[in-house]
Formats: sequence, structure tokens, C-alpha cells
Amino acid sequence: MGLHEQIEALAQVDSEHPGGGLVREVYTPEYGEAVRFVSDRMREAGLEVREDSVGNLFGLWPGVSPELPRVLTGSHFDTTLNAGKYDGVLGVLGAIEAIRQLKADGFSPARSIEVVGFAGEEPRFGSGCIGSRAMAGTLSRSDLDRMADRNGITVAQAMRTSGLDPGRLGEARIDPATIAAQVELHIEQGAVLEHEGIRVGVVERIAAPHDLRVVITGVARHSGSTPMGLRRDALTGASEVVLEVERLARESPSGSTVGTVGVLHVAPGAVNVIPGEVVLEIDIRDSDLAARTAVVEATLAKLDSLAVERSLSVEVATITQDTPAECDPRIVGAVRAACEAIGTPYLTMTSGAYHDSMVLAGAGVPIGMIFVPSRDGISHHPDEFTAPDELDLGVAVLAGALRRLAV
Repeated sequence: MGLHEQIEALAQVDSEHPGGGLVREVYTPEYGEAVRFVSDRMREAGLEVREDSVGNLFGLWPGVSPELPRVLTGSHFDTTLNAGKYDGVLGVLGAIEAIRQLKADGFSPARSIEVVGFAGEEPRFGSGCIGSRAMAGTLSRSDLDRMADRNGITVAQAMRTSGLDPGRLGEARIDPATIAAQVELHIEQGAVLEHEGIRVGVVERIAAPHDLRVVITGVARHSGSTPMGLRRDALTGASEVVLEVERLARESPSGSTVGTVGVLHVAPGAVNVIPGEVVLEIDIRDSDLAARTAVVEATLAKLDSLAVERSLSVEVATITQDTPAECDPRIVGAVRAACEAIGTPYLTMTSGAYHDSMVLAGAGVPIGMIFVPSRDGISHHPDEFTAPDELDLGVAVLAGALRRLAV
């Protein structure tokens, strides 16, 4: 079964739901089926398969000198809601295919090469990258009881249903000194490559999010009998925040800050009742940490002034606060050399989306990423598409980079 057939086959493994997109969230029966599918593909490629204490899946190709720090390559194969076929999946199945190509070429790595399928990159539990955060040692046992999905199921509960023991969380932590590189092949999830007419992106840095959950509380009263001057409307206050986040991101001096209010819950939710409570979730991200910090601080200042000016109560909690990652120059150089060796042009890029590689970089692991185009810039949607020849090109570049890094 070739790479394209594998991607199509894995796309059949998802939960029953309305709509045309995939739903394959971590620690669900469908995810367990996907683990078995990918494990089989690893074994077919001659890899030694194991699963760690949080469900990260590994397939090892032992090197001639296994005592040397190994090279990791991989991504994830869980999905968000109403997802497409390629996000994350390419980085896992494509890594297995890259190893197949290297073996077929007679390459013998000095360093072991290990394919990794990170568990829970998508934010089922509010914060993503469950598996890589466990590997990095930034996930605590209490986090597993605190973080819950939209149905109130905690990470710990979900792990138990998958046969995993939350008490063994610490066993997933890695020693960064044992990893020489982590290289992640991924679809771009944007339209830059397509716009530029270039089929490979060499990532130099990864932007990171600072996400906030904000609860704005006013007073819910009858909309007909409460004069405008006596209202404490939580939604009109929240609307100011939405526009302020947009303005601050647009005017950020870095030119690369983005700000999004992606969640808005209004209560009580009746047409004839003034909204008494609004919950917002705000995502502010940049590869420039100082610029992102300035936008976050200005947003918090707006929330403070809003509380006073509109007589509202405002509570703020941090969901995620990650650090932007710089890709290792040695790995970037290996990816560039791989492109040049096969004569394909490349574009040096910043990743606006976060990835498991970003989390490992925070733990001191040298990282790099390779992008291939996303048609019309679409991702996290059933229309997500990357042409087969572009998938194959990404795998060829990954194989070339691994060849240079595993010596």
C-alpha cells in the first residue's frame, strides 16, 4: 500500500458524525483503531514499534551506532472536528515512506531514526500537544485532572478508557540529549507556497500562541423594560474586546502578530434578555515574543478598563502560553541541501500554526520543519488537499534531510 493509498485508508477511520469532515480525537476508540493502522504500517517498513505511557507511538530503525543521539521524525494523526485527511497524517505516514525510500537506496544510518506519532496534538482538552508536552516534561499529573473536553471528560479519564495509566505520566519524559534532531513534514495550512508558486517550504521559526479564557459578567434583565442607560450588557462589552484584539494584532509592529476570538458563549441566550455573561477564548500568536507580549498586555489593559467603564466583572485565565521556536540551523541546512540535491526550489518560511516540534524545542530538542502546499490555503476542513506529487516531493525532501542528519 503506497503513501496515497495509506492516507485514503486512514481517512476512513473516524467517528460517526454529521458532515463530511473527519473526527478522530485522541483517546477515543477511533483513535485506537488509527494507532493499530499506523503500527501495522511501521512494522511493514521493518520498524520496531512501541507506545509510551501517554500513547505516543514510535517506530525505530536502529542505526549502526545506536548509542548516538537518535533522529526523530513525525507528527500526529489525531484530528480536530470536521477535519481533512492530511494535517499531521502526512508527517507520520510520510516519515515511514521516507524510511522505506532510504532502505531501498541501501542507506545505512549511523544514528537510529525513529518515527513518532504524537498523541493529542489537536486541542480536544483545550490545550493541544498532550503527547509532546509529556515528553518535554511540561505536563503535570494535576493537569490531567484539570484539563477537560467539551463534554467534561478529563485527560486522565480519557487515558484510562484507552488503557493508559495517568500515574505513569512521568515515564514519557525524554532526555533532550538523546535526540539529535526532530524533523516534521507537514502541509503548510496556509496559502503562501501556492501564492508564490513554490512547492517546498523550509521552516526557520514557529509562532506560538498565548491563549486566554475571559468571562465577562454583567446583569441579565428584560430587554424591553430596561433603559439603555441602566444596562450592564456583557455582550456589548465583549464586542469591544473582539474588535480590540483585531486592531491590536493589525497594528502590531512585528507585522506578523495574529489575534483571534474563536469562541464566544452568550448566556442566557434569549432574544428578549440582556446578556448577563459572555465567555470568550482569545488566541494571540506571533514568532516575535516581544510583539506578542505587547498585544496580550494591551488586551488585558482593555479588559481592565472595560470593567470600570461598563460596570462589568471580568475574569481572565491563561489556557496556553507557549514560547516561539527557532529551528536549528543545522537541520534547516540539511533540508535546504536536500532540496538542492533534487533540484527543487524552496521558500524560507515561518509557521503560523503551532506543532509538536515547537513543544520539543522548548525542552531543548533541535527541530526543523518541511512544508508542502495546501490548496487554497485550506486546512482543518474537509476540503483540505495537497496534490499527490507534492506529497511525494515532501517525502523525498524529508528522506534527503534524514540521510544528512543520521550520519
